[in-house]
Amino acid sequence: MSRSILFLVAALAICLAHPAAAAKGTAPFGCEAVKPKLCYFRIFYLPRQTRQVILPAGVKESIPGVDIGRDQYCMKIGGAPAYKCERKTITSKENN
Repeated sequence: MSRSILFLVAALAICLAHPAAAAKGTAPFGCEAVKPKLCYFRIFYLPRQTRQVILPAGVKESIPGVDIGRDQYCMKIGGAPAYKCERKTITSKENN
């Protein structure tokens, strides 16, 4: 009996230690620029990581590992967006 309780407590502790891991998903991103331009996306994974994604004009891509509704992004056509930019929250609909 005590072993099963210990196992239950250990499993609960592991789940609580990584609550965001289960919430990660895939979000659609798209570039609506005119060819031959490129869209530069800077993705801000909370709390402190960033990632840059470059998409050619007219391309749509699913980006894995984002927390929809929490992580944020910026987009600029023709060059990388600055770190301090107007951030938008990532949604489950196309982000562009």
